[in-house]
Order: sequence, then C-alpha cells, then structure tokens
Amino acid sequence: MSKILFLSSRLPYPPIGGDRLKNYWLLKILSKHFKVHLVSITDKEVPKEFHEWANGLGISYKIFQKRQELFYTNTLKGLITNRLPLQVNYYYFNDIQNYVDKIYKDFDLLFATLIRTAKYVVNKEKPKILDMADSIGLNYLKSGKKTFSIFWKILYSIEGNRLINFEKYCINQFNKTLFFNKEELAYFNLPEKTEWIPHGVNENLLIYENQDFKYKNYVAFFGKMDYQPNIDAVLWFTKNVIPYLNKNLKFVVVGAYPTKIIQDLPKKFRNVEVTGFVDDPYLILKSSLCVVAPMQTGGGIQNKILECMALGTINIVSSLAAKPIGAEHGKHFLVCDDPKEMADIINKIYKKPKDFEHLKQNARDFIKNNYTWTIYEKRLLEIIDAVLK
Repeated sequence: MSKILFLSSRLPYPPIGGDRLKNYWLLKILSKHFKVHLVSITDKEVPKEFHEWANGLGISYKIFQKRQELFYTNTLKGLITNRLPLQVNYYYFNDIQNYVDKIYKDFDLLFATLIRTAKYVVNKEKPKILDMADSIGLNYLKSGKKTFSIFWKILYSIEGNRLINFEKYCINQFNKTLFFNKEELAYFNLPEKTEWIPHGVNENLLIYENQDFKYKNYVAFFGKMDYQPNIDAVLWFTKNVIPYLNKNLKFVVVGAYPTKIIQDLPKKFRNVEVTGFVDDPYLILKSSLCVVAPMQTGGGIQNKILECMALGTINIVSSLAAKPIGAEHGKHFLVCDDPKEMADIINKIYKKPKDFEHLKQNARDFIKNNYTWTIYEKRLLEIIDAVLK
C-alpha cells in the first residue's frame, strides 16, 4: 500500500469552515486506499475528539501546537526578509520543516493542502500534489476593491501579487496542482501541471428532510463568521437588502465564530438574528424560506452554497458566487447582484412560494450529478494514480 505524507495548515477536525471540512473528507477518502501520515498545525489545544477521529480512520499524525504570537512573529519576519506571501510565512516553522525533511523520503507521495503548506515540500524530489483548491491570489486582487474592512483592503493589496507569483512557482514545481475553479485553471494556463477536481458535498444532505416550522419566514445566511468574505456578505445584505424586505421576514446568520460586528447586528436591526455555532445548522437552512449567499469578496467554490443546494433549498447568490459552480440561473438557483432586485425576489418567494418550488429539486439533482464526495473520490484516485506511475 502506498504511503502519503499529508500537510494541512489547520486541524481537519472538527470540520468547521471550508478548508477543514474539505480536508476532513479528503483524509477519509485517502485513508481507505493509502497509509496516510498527517502533519498539521494548530494554535489551540488538540481536542480528544480529534484523536478519536484520526485513530478511527487509521491514520498516523504529528500535530505541532504553536502559541498564537509565534504566527504573528513569523509574518513580521517574512515581511522584512522575503517576498513570500504573508500567509505562507504565517504557517512556516523551522521545526516543522526539519521534521518533514527527516521523514519525507519514506513516503511515495507528498500531498500539500492550500498554498500555505506548499513551502514545506515544494523543492522535494518526490511525486507531489498541491491541493490549491482556489487561487487565493486571484481572490485577493478582486476582493480588495469591495471589502468593508480597511485592514483587509490593505492586506489584500499587499498579498495579492505575492500570492500569484508564489502560486505560479508552486504549480511549476509540483507534479499536479488541483483546482475547484475552471476559470482559475484557465488563468494559469498550464494544462500539463494542473487538474480540475469537483468539490464534494456530504451525500446525506441529499436526503435530509428535517424541518422546524418556526423558521418558515426566515431568510438564512450560512458560513463561518470570522471569515472576512462572509462578514462582507452579511454586512452588505443587512445594509442594502434588509430595508426593502417584507416586514414579516427575518434574516438569520447561521455559523460559528461570529465576530463582534456580526454579533452586534441584532442591536441595530430588529429582524436580524445571529445563532453562532449550532449542532445542526441544516435544520434552520432546510426550514427557511430561502438561503442567500450575496458574496462580494472572496472567490472560488463556496461550499456553503453547494450544501444548501444539496438540502433542496431556494438559493439566491451573487454572480461572484455563482460563476464557479456552473449551475443555471432560474433552474438551479437565482443569481442577483442588485440589492433592491434581491429584496424583490425574496418578497416574491414569500408571497408565492410555489412559483419557486422547482428550484429545490433541481438544485438537489444538480449536486447529486456533479458535486458529491463519491464523484470527487473517483477523480482524485485517477489523478494520484497518474502521478505515481
């Protein structure tokens, strides 16, 4: 059985947030076919549930627990000493590099996830795959124009070009680099070095039917709420769309780690609720009148939209969020960028919900045919097999 050295910048368990969720499923898939050794970084205590989960999969692991201030020190050092992206410096530690240097020759394949971990193995003479997922560089260059945060506006302007340059370098060094977004794949224009792979969705969501009647007049947003693009989307919606909504409707923000600016929204808007972490967010999403993803910043495939489509909900998304998915406006979801028009659509759904019922099953069918972990697994194994040959 082939051995894989797997690098992640954050613990894949608990699977909260897009990168953790993807790596959670990726490790489940890889552990079925290979011997996997995980190297991961965290600034928190490692929960006992992680050990139970990893041991259950049969993977070995080495977790490097670091104090938060060390990440910031790394970033400041990198800002002065090199031209690498700040987030590559942020996650780069010499003891982790020394550990990788000692063990990498024992593995048949090196598997780095996100651009953040690429530096550890980019120059190793071994078959290697970079699961870039999305080009953060391209996303940053776009997001700098629209974010509400001055801090992130500055950061995006510094990081964008650094990331693009490092991403190009890594693509040339790795045997294969994996992308979720076909548009980003085309941008780098290196077909021999890059592969498109579909994002996966938990297939249990395709048969999920639990509902709570009290949420029937709610408009929901779903996402990890310390992630700046999610913050930008919620602030845009509350500022620009809520004033035009039917007064019987409520807006609920569903997701872990809400920042203070998000937690304070119910004080400013009587019809806004913020849940924070909930054990079963899908109950609220499935029960709501519709789900919105009015993304203004960020990019790539939005896992939250795929999950909500799998649930069979009515989804209203911005064109930025819609494009990478490849679904059809009016058939699988509704695409809208104008706030008044978005409010009008939501009000129409409230008044005549049956006119939009077709979107629910169409969305589910689209995910079933294009974005399941079963489809992802088949494609991933094909790519790994080709690299190892």
